[in-house]
Amino acid sequence: LREPAAVSMKKRLPWLIVLLFLGMGVSSVVGIFESVVAVLPIVICFQSLVLDMAGNVGTQSLAVTIRVLMDENLTLKEGLLNGGCLGLMALAGLGVYIHVCKGYAWGPAFLISGCVGVSLVVAMVISSLVGTMVPMLFHKIHIDPAVASGPLITTVNDLVAVVTYYGLALLFLVNMFHL
Repeated sequence: LREPAAVSMKKRLPWLIVLLFLGMGVSSVVGIFESVVAVLPIVICFQSLVLDMAGNVGTQSLAVTIRVLMDENLTLKEGLLNGGCLGLMALAGLGVYIHVCKGYAWGPAFLISGCVGVSLVVAMVISSLVGTMVPMLFHKIHIDPAVASGPLITTVNDLVAVVTYYGLALLFLVNMFHL
């Protein structure tokens, strides 16, 4: 059954407007970390990696949750296991890449890749939780999870990933490289 464009737009446009403003908020948060990029420009190279992986996990969790709406045992363990595996792979692979291709010494290269790896673990655990809990919440309050969940999860995951990644870079890398 196909719904008229006006009905579909009425369902989706309010969410897109809310998400436009939330996206502006995410952009503002990225702007807060300009000092990190100024001191250590290489961190910008891996921002999309962290955001994309958080988004991918959130989207997978959303799809599974909508299909099996009451599977509450899925989230933390799966997100932690996936995040841990990908975090270790990022640590090793990016450490070698940063050393060989970007000319950083081994120690700093692995500190940077470690920041990316830890960010992936944290962002993926939180994203799997968000990807599961948001549609369940919407289902309970009688909002169609298929319409509202995806875009909201993407925006929330972007915010979590940006704060996690740049926050860790600020805490653990900037002071070391700024000396």
